Amino acid sequence: MESQNIHAALAMPADAKDEPAVQPASPEYRRKAGAAAEQFEAQFVREMFKQIRKTTREIAGEDSIFANSINGDMLDFADGAVADQLAKQRVFGVANAILRQLLPEQDGNIHLKNGGAPVASDKQNPGPLPDAQGLAAFAPPLLPLNKR
Repeated sequence: MESQNIHAALAMPADAKDEPAVQPASPEYRRKAGAAAEQFEAQFVREMFKQIRKTTREIAGEDSIFANSINGDMLDFADGAVADQLAKQRVFGVANAILRQLLPEQDGNIHLKNGGAPVASDKQNPGPLPDAQGLAAFAPPLLPLNKR
């Protein structure tokens, strides 16, 4: 009885059914959201480049050309320009992921997954690996692991 009350409290209120669906975003909001998402992706790529350069300097040998940070300011500037171009092309998909959450489809709902397509197969075929129809994790091993 108590669990039914908890489930009823967590359920959608009855008056929520009467609320109108979320209206589609205006073109101006879509433009601003797209620009902000691209700027976020650019900042993400800049930070990634920064960490790549830092790691390269740390693991480089003493006589390596990467060990010295001469012209580091110019490299940072170039990395920023490349990051901006990559973000405009939405190469990494960060901006697209943000926009999918900020700008729902026309019906006002955020569709996270296509319900018709399965994520993984539960069918298993113990046949050879190329013909196996199941998950690779459950396929028989290629080499016997228990023989020495």
